[in-house]
Amino acid sequence: MSDSTRTAARLLRGVSMTVKDIEAQYRETGETYNIFKAAGIGEKETRMCSVLADLLNPKGTHCRGSAYLGLFMEMAVKPFAASAGALSLGKARVTAEHQTDGGRRIDIVIDDGSVFIPIEVKIYAGEQDAQLADYAAFSRKMNAGATFVPVLFLTPDGRESAETPREDYAPIAFDKHIIPWLEKCLELEETKNALPIREMMKQLVQAIKSFCGRIEEESMAINALISESSDSYAAAAAISKAYNELDFDNMAFEIFKEGGEIFRLVKSKVPDAQYLEEEDWWYLLFKIGNGLELSVNYDWKKFAVVASEGKKVSADLTDKVRKTMSRMLDVRNEDDDSVWWSESGKYLGIDTEEDDLYKFELHKVYTQNPQTVADRIVSMVTALKSL
Repeated sequence: MSDSTRTAARLLRGVSMTVKDIEAQYRETGETYNIFKAAGIGEKETRMCSVLADLLNPKGTHCRGSAYLGLFMEMAVKPFAASAGALSLGKARVTAEHQTDGGRRIDIVIDDGSVFIPIEVKIYAGEQDAQLADYAAFSRKMNAGATFVPVLFLTPDGRESAETPREDYAPIAFDKHIIPWLEKCLELEETKNALPIREMMKQLVQAIKSFCGRIEEESMAINALISESSDSYAAAAAISKAYNELDFDNMAFEIFKEGGEIFRLVKSKVPDAQYLEEEDWWYLLFKIGNGLELSVNYDWKKFAVVASEGKKVSADLTDKVRKTMSRMLDVRNEDDDSVWWSESGKYLGIDTEEDDLYKFELHKVYTQNPQTVADRIVSMVTALKSL
C-alpha cells in the first residue's frame, strides 16, 4: 500500500468516526428527533405544502398575521416575479391544492383578488405532462388585471424545468430561499415570543436541510480533517475523484433493466413482464387483469397501479387494490386520482433520505439479493392477479 493510499484510508476512517461521534451526540441530546421526519412530512410534497401554506397564511394557526408572508414575498417571490409586488398583504389569502379550470391542483396559491401567485413544489417527484405550462396559462387568466406572475417552481436545488418555456416559470429552491426565509422568520420578535412556533420552525429547517443534503456540523468537522495537512488535502482530492467515478445509480439500473439479473429472474416467473422507458420512468410493466397494469420503477421509489387505456375500474376493485398494495409495501396510497400510487425509498428496508447513500444501498441490495427483489415483485403481481 502506497503512502498516499494509507493517508486516504486514515482520512476515511477519521471522517467515519467524526460522523458517528456527531450522530451519537445528536442522539444523546435528542436533536435527532424531528416531528417532520417522524411523520414523513419532510419527504411528501402534499404534507410539506400544507405546512408551508399555513405558515404563509395571514390567518394561519400560527396567529402571527402576515409577518411570515411579508418576509416570503421579499425574499422568495419579488426577486423572481416583480409583478407580484403589487400583492396586498392585508387582503392576501393562501390556499393549498388550489384547483384550476382543468381540474389540476396547484400546490400553493397566494391571492388577494387581483394578484395571483402560483407555487408548484417538487421534492422527489418529477413533473407531470405540461403541468407548469397549464399552471402558467391559469395564472395568466387569474392575473388578467395585472402583469403576469410566472409559476414559482420550488425544488430542493432550484432546478430548471425540462419541458416548460422559461418565461412561464421561475425556479426557486428550498436550499437557497426557503431555509433562509425560515431562518429570518426565527429572528422575528413574533416568533421569539412563541416557543411552540419557534421550535416547530427549527425542526422544519432541519427537515428541509436533511433532504437538501445540508448537515452543517458534519461538513465543518470533515473540512477540518481535510485541512490538517497537504497530505490530507491530496488524499481528499483522490477520494473525491474516485467517488465521482462511481455510479451506483447506473450500476443498480443495469441489474434491474431488461437483460439484467432482476429482470431475468422476474421474467422466469412472469413471462409477459415488460421493461419500458419514458421520461423519468424506467420500469417493469405487468398486465394484471381486470383492465389494470402494475408499474415498478427501477429504483423502487415509484409504484403505480393504473387502469389500461379506455378501461374503467370499479370502486370495489380500487379499494381492494389499495388495501393489497398498501399492505405489501406498508404504505398508504399517496394519490386519490389513480387506482394506487406511492413514492418512497423505504420499501427495501433502506433507511436513508440522502440520495447518494440510497443509490449505494440500492446497488448493494440488487447485487447481494436480486432473487429477493424479484420475488417481492412477483408476489405483488400474483396478489393483484388474484383480486
